[in-house]
Amino acid sequence: MRAIQITEFGGPEVLELVELPAPEPAAGEVLIEVSRAGVNFADTHQRTNSYLAKAELPLVPGSEVAGIRLDTGERVVALCGAGGYAQYAVAPAALTFRIPAGIEDGTALALALQGLTAWHLYKTCGRVGAGESVVVHAAAGGVGSLAVQLGRPLGAGRVIA
Repeated sequence: MRAIQITEFGGPEVLELVELPAPEPAAGEVLIEVSRAGVNFADTHQRTNSYLAKAELPLVPGSEVAGIRLDTGERVVALCGAGGYAQYAVAPAALTFRIPAGIEDGTALALALQGLTAWHLYKTCGRVGAGESVVVHAAAGGVGSLAVQLGRPLGAGRVIA
């Protein structure tokens, strides 16, 4: 299978297109034929090994994918942790979710990691109460733009971006 792999840390030039064997799912995992891979700010940190969790090389980056779950044929979005920049990726079955009809793979993918992060900031980190004001400092990014959109539906009285 084709994949993007890094064998040394650095700038974008360390991303290499390579041929690798398709991954084998372990117990509790599923194999996904990837149609879309999320590209997130955390991936740039993994590439330079400046992320909170240190990366191990070689590494196929990409923590979320959308595609076809090969054991059921369903369209899914999944949080895979790593390995998403490839034709096939494995993900825990418990972190793999069916994409409803009418939702494009790219849209579902955008709501996975970034949408869950924005929701988490409102509900478990900030614990925003009804009518409270919210300031979103980075409203132009993926998480920030979703945080702006989720503010009112999650009870914020005013969202300042």
